[in-house]
Amino acid sequence: MKLMDEFIASQQRCPKGLAGRIVGEQMVHQHQKETQWIVSLLEIKITDRVLEIGFGAGKAIEYIASLTNAGYVAGIDLSPTMVQAATRRNAQAIQAKRVELQCGNVMALSFTDQQFDKILSIHTFYFWPDYSRGMAEIFRVLKPGGTLALTLSTGKMGEPEGTGLAMYQTILEEKVLPGMEELGFTSAYIKQGPLSRQFKTVAVIGVK
Repeated sequence: MKLMDEFIASQQRCPKGLAGRIVGEQMVHQHQKETQWIVSLLEIKITDRVLEIGFGAGKAIEYIASLTNAGYVAGIDLSPTMVQAATRRNAQAIQAKRVELQCGNVMALSFTDQQFDKILSIHTFYFWPDYSRGMAEIFRVLKPGGTLALTLSTGKMGEPEGTGLAMYQTILEEKVLPGMEELGFTSAYIKQGPLSRQFKTVAVIGVK
């Protein structure tokens, strides 16, 4: 059981091969509610330049591209398998040069300073090796006045505080939000989101 849990966790972090493609599509369905919610929070405009960190199978990219006909959508993901899957899903928008997808890491974003109006990430925060460095990179590529929306789970209903995913509430409050303020975000706060499969959802919102 432990080996299986470790395998699933590794596939969620960086999906690979056939198993990875299956996990990627599974996450599309599992995270549908959070995806729609976080995109709505960003109030994306038709001309916005948007970056998604950890796009998985590319469903959010597809949704955002439909809202930014005169804009630009970029995405990075650790997994070549997910880049392939998301590229297939967004082939038309990529051909029209409205979407660009690549392998990448939030620890070292391959974009110029102040390039994006909106940045989002859905259920990737658990896998960041350094919260401060990741946030610093996001701050760098976000335009002044731009918005970050990062969603994650802070535990399952009924789960004791301080255990499992519940620990992330403390991490956000004690480390992430103060770190964002130090970076220069003019506003940084946590917004409660919808229940998804009995998991509590929050978004970290930052305005530069």
